[in-house]
Amino acid sequence: MRIGVFECGWWKAACEALGHETVSLPQPEHPSGNLHAADLPGRIAGGTSVVSMLADKNVDFLLDNGGAGLGFVHGTGGGDDLALAHEVIGKPLVSHFIDPIVTVFQGLGWPTTWQCLQRRTWGKAVWDKAQAIELQQFGVSNVMHLPMAAPNRLYNVDPLDPAKCRPVVSFVGSQNTRYFAANSSVPTGNLLPGVLAQAIRADLRNATFYDIYHNVYGLGEPIQPNDTMETQVQKTLSYFNVKLFDNAALCIRNRDRFVIFLKRHLGDAFQLIGQHWDTTYGLKTEQPLATTEAYFNHFREVAINLNLVNGNAETGLNMRHFEITAAGGFMLCYDQPELEELFEVGKECVVFHSEQDLLEKVKYYLNHPEERVAIAQAGQQRTLSQHLYSHRLQTLLKIVQITSLPVEYSSTTWSDDLRSLVPEADVVLDCGANIGQMAQSLRNIYPKARIFSFEPVSSVFEQLREKCKTINVHPVKKAVGDYDGPAKINLTASREANSLLDFQEGNPCAQWTEVVGQEDVEVCTIDRWCQENDIDPARVDAIKLDVQGAELKALTGARNVLETAKAVYTEVSFVPMYKDSPLLADIDAFMTKQGYRRHAVYPSDQPHHRGDALYLKV
Repeated sequence: MRIGVFECGWWKAACEALGHETVSLPQPEHPSGNLHAADLPGRIAGGTSVVSMLADKNVDFLLDNGGAGLGFVHGTGGGDDLALAHEVIGKPLVSHFIDPIVTVFQGLGWPTTWQCLQRRTWGKAVWDKAQAIELQQFGVSNVMHLPMAAPNRLYNVDPLDPAKCRPVVSFVGSQNTRYFAANSSVPTGNLLPGVLAQAIRADLRNATFYDIYHNVYGLGEPIQPNDTMETQVQKTLSYFNVKLFDNAALCIRNRDRFVIFLKRHLGDAFQLIGQHWDTTYGLKTEQPLATTEAYFNHFREVAINLNLVNGNAETGLNMRHFEITAAGGFMLCYDQPELEELFEVGKECVVFHSEQDLLEKVKYYLNHPEERVAIAQAGQQRTLSQHLYSHRLQTLLKIVQITSLPVEYSSTTWSDDLRSLVPEADVVLDCGANIGQMAQSLRNIYPKARIFSFEPVSSVFEQLREKCKTINVHPVKKAVGDYDGPAKINLTASREANSLLDFQEGNPCAQWTEVVGQEDVEVCTIDRWCQENDIDPARVDAIKLDVQGAELKALTGARNVLETAKAVYTEVSFVPMYKDSPLLADIDAFMTKQGYRRHAVYPSDQPHHRGDALYLKV
C-alpha cells in the first residue's frame, strides 16, 4: 500500500515498519511557525502543492497528525469557490488528533472548520474517547477513537539496573494553563458548567463534559436535525468556549496540583523538567531535554517517572504513557478512565489517586527497586507489542474503509432535493417518527401540508405528541406494516432502533439494535389507515419511512397510495440490520414494479451499512 503522509515524527516510521510505501507531503505553513495557526491562505497553498505533487503518484489514502492534511484548492468558479484537496485527488484523508479539534484549527476559523468536519471523505481519529463521542454526538461524521502510542524506533530492551537509576522522581512536561493568570478576564457565565463538571467528577470519575452539559443539567440545546449550518456553528462554538474552563480546571486537578505538592514535599528529590513552572508557581525547574535520544534515555535513568495528563484530555492517555513504558522506564501516573483498557495497572504501571497516596507510593517504590524493575519490564513488553504507532496504523487500516462505498452518494441533501422535486404537498406521511426529528424537517419543507407522524412505542410517542403540538403535525400511535392488528415491538438499546423485526446476530449496529424489552403495539397498513381516516390516497404526495427494517412491509401495505404518491423517502440497508430485513436491491425491485425510479441515495452516519433513498414516481 502507498500512503501519503504529511510530515510528522511518527507516521512515516509506522508505515515503514509495516512495509508500506510512503509519499512525504508538506504541511501547511504559517509565519509564526505554529502549525495550528495555519490560516486559509496557508492551507490553500498547501493543498495546491499536494494536488500538484500527487498528480503523477497514486496513493491509497492520506494520513496526517492534527489535521495537517486538510488543504484547499480553488474551484472552477474562482474566488471563494474552494474544494478540499483530498477530494480533488479522489482519496480519503485520515487525521489523528492528539489535541482537541478546536485547538488544532486556531487559524482556520470555526465556521470553516465545522463545515469541513461534515465531510465523509475525512476520517477523524481522536485519541480521547470522551472527545470522540462528543464529536459523534454533535453529528460529525466518520469519527473513531484511536489512542496515542509510542513512535517506532530502536528501544533498549535490557532490564533496568537499579544501581544506575538516580533515586529521584522526575516529571517531564511544561506548565501550560494560562486560564487562571492574574490578568485573565473570563465571563462568569463561562465558569458554571466547568464548576459543575468538576463537582460531578468528584463522585463519577468517568463523567464527560458533554453529558454533564447537555444531558444532566441541560445548559445548552444539542444540535437538532433541522438546524441550519449557522445555528450548528453557533451551538458548537458556544459549547467549546465554555468548555475551556473545564479544560483549565482539569489541568489543575490532574496535573499542576501534584507537581506543586511533590516539589514542596520532596524538594530536589523531585526533578521537574519543562517550561513555565518557575514563572507560574515559582517552582525550580530544568530546561527541556535537548535531543530525542536524551529524552528516551532519561526515562531509564531515573527511579520513578511521574506521568500527569494535561487538561486537554477527559478520559484518554497522553503520549508519555507510551513513551515512558516503551523506553523501559518505571511509570507512576494519576488514574485516567482509559488506563485500564490499555495497561494492566499494578503489573505494568502504578497509579495513585490523591496527594497522600502519591507520596506513599513514591516512598514505597524508591525503597523497592526489584518491584520497580519488574513493573517497568512488563510495561515495556506491553507497549512494544501493542502500543506502537505501527499498531495504531494496523487498527486504522481495519477501521478506515478504503474500498468503494456500496453506492454513489448524492452530493445534495434529501431535503433540498425533495423541496425542488416535489415543491408542494397536500398530505405527507411520516412513518417511524420517533420524537419528531423528521417531522420538524418535513414541516420546514411543506409549511401548508397536513403531516401525520406514526410512532407506536408509548414512551417515545408521548415526546412526539408534545413536539407535534408546536409544529402543527398530527401524531398517530401506530406502527405501519403489511397487516392490521396487534403486534409486539422489540425495544432496543437505542430508542431510534425499536423494530417489529427480530434481532440479527452479528449485525454491524448490534450495540444499538440489541433487544432490551418488548411492548404491545397496534399495526396498520397505510392503505387501511387512509380509508378509515377519510384521506384520499391520491392526496398523499410524499411518504417518509424509517421503520427499522420493516420498510418493505410498510410499502406492501401502501399499494393504493403508491399508485399516485409523488415521492418516497426511505431508509435502505446494504447489510442485514434486523432478521429478514430487506436490502437496497429488494426495495429497488419493489419500487420499480410500483412505477418509481431511484433518484438518489444519501449517506447516513454508517455509510457502509445503510443510507436513505429518495424514489420518484415515473
